[in-house]
Amino acid sequence: MNAAKSLVAATKPAFPVFVLLAYGGFWAWMAIAPLNRFDWLLENLLIFLCVGVLIGTYRRFSLSHSSYLGIALFLALHTYGSHSSYGATPIDPLLQQLFGGGRLPYDRLVHLAYGVLLAGPIREALRRLAGVRGFAADALAVAVVLATGAFYELIEMWVAGLVAPEMGALFLGSQGDPWDAQHDMELELIGAVAVLGLGALLRRLNLFAK
Repeated sequence: MNAAKSLVAATKPAFPVFVLLAYGGFWAWMAIAPLNRFDWLLENLLIFLCVGVLIGTYRRFSLSHSSYLGIALFLALHTYGSHSSYGATPIDPLLQQLFGGGRLPYDRLVHLAYGVLLAGPIREALRRLAGVRGFAADALAVAVVLATGAFYELIEMWVAGLVAPEMGALFLGSQGDPWDAQHDMELELIGAVAVLGLGALLRRLNLFAK
């Protein structure tokens, strides 16, 4: 047990650095010749903010390895989508074959991943900052996922209307769906409830910390 704890302690600083470098390399690759450079920049503003906050708070408020990995995976998915302005990404034809329908599905996949990959890190942060545990932590994490997802939809609207009205359709990526924002938040909710529900089940089996 002591050896395992020592191994975790030894790898704690190294793992986030490895994840950051791996993501940074992928981001640099995706920054080469995006479909629309200005839209790409708009899509990446929150990435710059998120990574900056994580780096700035690391020494005082470091997260678990799994949380950093989940955040990096979500950012990688968003980075890949922003390269093509979320329109006709190279993986969209395969996703259309798998799921059917006329809509390009990658955008919706990323919203589902928002709930799946970020609900855990949000729950961990709430446990440590607010001292909540169990169902209360799960419920608050779902609420934060929904609130931040809704706020992002507002940010998209504000940016499209104030910064680049001529690029509104491209930046919003609604693909003609009048309920696009609601469907996006629905998938974020489904992803968060699914992953936190699984976590609750595993905690009942005493496999995860409460």
